[in-house]
Amino acid sequence: MTKKTAPPATEEEVLADMRRRGRRALIINFVLQGITLITAAASLILYFISDEHGLDVTINHIVQCALALIVFNVPPLLERRFRCYIPNFITVTLYVFAFAHFVLGEIFRAYDHVFLYDKILHTTGGAIFALLSFSVVWLMNQSRDGHVKLSPFFIVLFTFCFTLAVEYVWELIEFGADRLFGANMQRWQDSIIQDAEIFVNGEAVEGTAHSIPYGNGLRDSMEDMIVNIVGCLIVCVFAYIGMKKKPNWFENKVILTEKQFKRMVRELAERNAAAGRAEGAVPAEQAVSAGGESAAEAAGEIVPPEECAQGTSDEGEEQK
Repeated sequence: MTKKTAPPATEEEVLADMRRRGRRALIINFVLQGITLITAAASLILYFISDEHGLDVTINHIVQCALALIVFNVPPLLERRFRCYIPNFITVTLYVFAFAHFVLGEIFRAYDHVFLYDKILHTTGGAIFALLSFSVVWLMNQSRDGHVKLSPFFIVLFTFCFTLAVEYVWELIEFGADRLFGANMQRWQDSIIQDAEIFVNGEAVEGTAHSIPYGNGLRDSMEDMIVNIVGCLIVCVFAYIGMKKKPNWFENKVILTEKQFKRMVRELAERNAAAGRAEGAVPAEQAVSAGGESAAEAAGEIVPPEECAQGTSDEGEEQK
């Protein structure tokens, strides 16, 4: 008979369990940052040893790597600056998304060589920003100091509108890059017919001929926005159903303030200890939860910074 692993039944044990699980996200972060730095260094080396690797390509690669490194460090900076706590699944998804776009997509040109790569990332991006916006507005809505409580419909409506706004701004960035720097982010060059002659009323005129009406850029932008909406709607539908059917399900799976995090740690410890006492199988401090689920899993694998761990530990000593 397999022995169940006792979940953490004290606040200190809960924090230790979360820190152990948080190392997975840190490892993924460090690995992706390492690969990004190696890619930037390799591009710089190729500039000096290869005639085909021009200065413009090298600068573009280094800029893309720098942007990826910035994104990799945003979640830890937000946690320290605003003393908030972001679940691992959100940070890891963001890390992978940034690496897939800046490194694989822009540098190794997966956008050109992998079928539907661009559409997959736009769909994923819609889901990621929907998760982030939902998490923030849900956090504010659950604040005990708040005087206004939004209904599930308005929370989802805000999530949907915020995600659309982010996608709109991104399309403006793509448009600006294409017009100012001659890039091809909106794929407008893909439909150009080379060496084509344009005739209007039998007379030759200067212009650019495209293989599809209005050019490929318009179609690419509209398709990007459509798949972004699809990813956003998936999150919105699940969020709305979850808030209607099981409102407390999101408590440990979204961004938390320091106060909310400490309260969540105490509640998890008390819940595990109570479940152990109810079963009567083991002492309270080694209680096993009824579902066999660890506290960190129930908390959405939120990783507390060291200062939070110290603060909660000190609070526990004061209560003793």
